[in-house]
Amino acid sequence: MAAATRAAQCLLGFSRRAPPLPPLASLLISRLSGGAGAVCMASSDAAAPQPSATVAVPGAAGPVRVVAAPGLPEADFRKAMDSALFRRWLENLQTEKGLLTYGKLSLTQILIQGVDMFGERVGFLKFKADIVDEETKAKVPGIVFARGLAVAVLILLESKGQTYAVLTEQARVPIGKFMLELPAGMLDDEKGDFVGTAVREVEEETGIKLNLEDMVDLTALLDPTTGCRMFPSPVTEQQFFHFKNLA
Repeated sequence: MAAATRAAQCLLGFSRRAPPLPPLASLLISRLSGGAGAVCMASSDAAAPQPSATVAVPGAAGPVRVVAAPGLPEADFRKAMDSALFRRWLENLQTEKGLLTYGKLSLTQILIQGVDMFGERVGFLKFKADIVDEETKAKVPGIVFARGLAVAVLILLESKGQTYAVLTEQARVPIGKFMLELPAGMLDDEKGDFVGTAVREVEEETGIKLNLEDMVDLTALLDPTTGCRMFPSPVTEQQFFHFKNLA
């Protein structure tokens, strides 16, 4: 009897399962048919044009068109155009080792795709540059994730003949893990106060108070053509680090 009851309950539970969802096409048609759930869809002909502008870039064949990706608000587009991140990237194109310096590559268009604000300033900027190799006519990978200036600090502690490095554990959502890393942080502005930021980040993350005069600029030992900066991921990111040492 108990077995029969359980079987009946199983059959009853099975019969109460939700019916399969209708295909997406039929779902859209039913919503467009009217009633409380009716949806009005604008035609592509009525869509407003995306914001655009042109910038003069020395080394380019002519004015370069900059356009907003579909859905990007015009206010964000203007902030991106005026941001220090975008202006710095344009300047880098014309430096001694800039992409446009020797005429081997050409820039035809820039697509602004996304903007993340840090208060009143642009913190992250995502865009795609159409850059072509003049000899092969092939496109060069041009996805750019521009970030602000940053600084990292290497603190070495000596104890009983052993040398230890101070690390902090941070939650890093992009990789879905906690990571041990050097104390580091982004600058709050574009004035380049790397030492002050380094001291503040160390105190915030570790509780260790440092003196400005004790800091040593390790990036001064790097290749001067990079501006004595370390670029951790130049394939897609514009961000660079200044490293300070306290031993």
